[in-house]
Amino acid sequence: MNTRLISRSAVAALAMLCGVGVSASQAQVMIAPDSATAASNFSATYDIIHTINGSGLPAGFDVNSAHSIYLGNNHWTTQSGALQAGNARASFFFNTAQTIYSFNMWNHRSTTGSGGGVGADPFYAVTLFNLVLRDGDGNALFSLLNQTALPNIAIAQNYNFAAVEGVRRVDFTILANNGSNNYTGLAEVRFNGTIPAPGALGALSLAGLLAARRRRAN
Repeated sequence: MNTRLISRSAVAALAMLCGVGVSASQAQVMIAPDSATAASNFSATYDIIHTINGSGLPAGFDVNSAHSIYLGNNHWTTQSGALQAGNARASFFFNTAQTIYSFNMWNHRSTTGSGGGVGADPFYAVTLFNLVLRDGDGNALFSLLNQTALPNIAIAQNYNFAAVEGVRRVDFTILANNGSNNYTGLAEVRFNGTIPAPGALGALSLAGLLAARRRRAN
């Protein structure tokens, strides 16, 4: 699946205006959060923003694309001791409600030694986490608890579930890493969601053209 960072809000708004329904036969797309916050950031160089902006991944990446090694401005890393303090957590936000059915996580790549990056040790990677999907009011819609992850994996690790509608926020909490008492974090995240199928998009385009012609005729 190629990455298609599409504004679902624009498509959904047009669908409502033009009377085009969003059915079960929707196109699948990998969605980037619009914004993110974290309870702990080591510094601006290792800010949570680096998990949603594609840094460290090639152009047109998909879930099988390898993330680069741990360097400045391509990872989120917490401050020292965040895991023990319960501050190794982040929230991802969508400007409009999304329908989501999968979480894709590129784990922290703190491998040191030959080909390694800037990590003080190779044990920052997430090995256990919670994921909670919420609506715009903060109500929990769905939870994935005590999910395991593998360290030293360069491609995305995928967590699938039944489609959840109305998601505006996703809370991610790291419960354990692969051995560091100091730091943890992530490389990148994406969510799989849906947009109207190509036929619906074609109907939207046609409706837009007809509306434009009506305006000119008036």
